[in-house]
Amino acid sequence: MKICETSFAYAILSFDLKSTIMKNINLVIILLFLLTSCYSKKTKEELEKKEKNEIINVQVEITNDTFNAPDSIPAGYLKLKLLNNSSAMHSAHLIKLDKGYTTEQLIKTYADSMRTRGARPKWMTHRGGVISEPGTSEIELLLEPGDYTWVCVMGDETTPHFAGHEHKPLKVYGTLDESQKLPQSDLTIKMTDENFDLDKAISIGNQSIDIVNSGSKHHLVAISKLNEGATADDVTSWFTNYNGPPPAKGKIATSAIGPELTARINVDFDSGEYVLYCMANAEGKFHLLDGAITSFTVE
Repeated sequence: MKICETSFAYAILSFDLKSTIMKNINLVIILLFLLTSCYSKKTKEELEKKEKNEIINVQVEITNDTFNAPDSIPAGYLKLKLLNNSSAMHSAHLIKLDKGYTTEQLIKTYADSMRTRGARPKWMTHRGGVISEPGTSEIELLLEPGDYTWVCVMGDETTPHFAGHEHKPLKVYGTLDESQKLPQSDLTIKMTDENFDLDKAISIGNQSIDIVNSGSKHHLVAISKLNEGATADDVTSWFTNYNGPPPAKGKIATSAIGPELTARINVDFDSGEYVLYCMANAEGKFHLLDGAITSFTVE
């Protein structure tokens, strides 16, 4: 039995044995204090354990006029759910700021670099997130303590969504629990600066997929199911000229993930032909147009 629980039980026993103390208001006060202290301490310990050992579920909701996201969460694994209740494509993306920089500085500098097609600020790190059409999408990320900014990276180079109202500061507090691990994933996709490596074939059904950026640039993973008869070359061609309807339907897309960082997605596959590609374009050109695209069969 824990110390505080033992103390309380002993006090109750003494209370029963010594009926003459029934009238002693001081003993009643002590009993109430012990009870309150024990349960307050237990509640605090349970909350701290939950923050350290459990994946934190976070929801970002986007409408045509609003961008709702938390402003603080504990360090550790985050399961991010984007609820896109708008009529367009949006993203919930996290950028980590080097110490001393602010969200206001990021929004201005990042938008300027996109408009001028210049280099991105060296004090920002794309930590990842999800891109979604109207509907929902999820991703799991490991967040270190520090200052971050939520942004929507959709839009174009002159008017990115984050330059408007779609941004918010985020404080990640506490320390990482080094013992916290996710269950073993079904497979791993390794992103390189040239293309992708899959460590095993993708099966029908829900698959948990670890994404690892082993390249020197920011990369992302997009998975689409090819239309009947379409090929990966058709997807490349479509991203070159945007002629006609797209030759594939999007399944899931992460936002950019920095070098040496990881993320996890869960995707429900049915049988068919798929394409895996990178739409990151910080250098001014989609990586898929330089060969970062591959097709695979699920059967």
